[in-house]
Amino acid sequence: MKRWISVFVLIGFVGVLAPFLRQVERRLVGVEPGVRLGNRKMEYYFEDEVRTIVRQLAREIDQPEVNASIHKQTGAVIPEQNGIHVDIEATVEAVINAPANAQLEPVLIETVPLVRAEHLEPLQVVIGDFSTSVMGSPGRVSNLRLALAAINNTLVLPGEVFSFNEVVGERTPEKGYKPAPVIYGEAVADAVGGGVCQVSTTLYNAVRRAGLEVVERRMHSIAPSYIRHGMDATVAWPHTDFKFRNNSEYPIIVKGEIQGWRVRVWIVGRE
Repeated sequence: MKRWISVFVLIGFVGVLAPFLRQVERRLVGVEPGVRLGNRKMEYYFEDEVRTIVRQLAREIDQPEVNASIHKQTGAVIPEQNGIHVDIEATVEAVINAPANAQLEPVLIETVPLVRAEHLEPLQVVIGDFSTSVMGSPGRVSNLRLALAAINNTLVLPGEVFSFNEVVGERTPEKGYKPAPVIYGEAVADAVGGGVCQVSTTLYNAVRRAGLEVVERRMHSIAPSYIRHGMDATVAWPHTDFKFRNNSEYPIIVKGEIQGWRVRVWIVGRE
């Protein structure tokens, strides 16, 4: 019985001493006194605790890089933005090895985006160009302008697939699309967004002239009035799409607008 009492007393004594021993351990192997990381005190922290703090700090500081892009309205090149990331392991090592009273800042890594202004500024050469005649009601012409504005100044990187439906989106009255004639099988009837197929058709022919890879294309069931049958590319939200891949080694930019009485779509890239 006395032996068990001695065991319990010893366990209790160790329990009382544990916090004290932990503090001693911190002072022996933890971060040196007075060390600060930014405005945060780091003294006496163990390495795993330092790592947790640095990871939290990284979530506040990290900024992903942003690719250069093309302004949708003006076509101007929008410069890239480099990213900033905390080098977690290098920062932890710096804190652990810092002398007493050291004032530290996180170790930062600057990252460069894949697409930079230097890649987009040379895109000046028209590599594919096609136009069709403007025709139809004011509502149809309005639909043409909306769809052209949607595809205008769209950047397509090497290997990327351009989807007409994804870029233009659903043609709805809320977006300003109006009823106009649409081909249904062997018939023609009014529907919201009528005429948009003329834009996809004009784009299709510009893509062909640019030598780009057509991924998905369907013809109308009857010949449209603005182009010879077989040279058209019908679209319908969401199931019928026109897609092409930029199979060149450089980025390209799709451009489109009404010029006079012509629907023009052209593609610019590099020689």
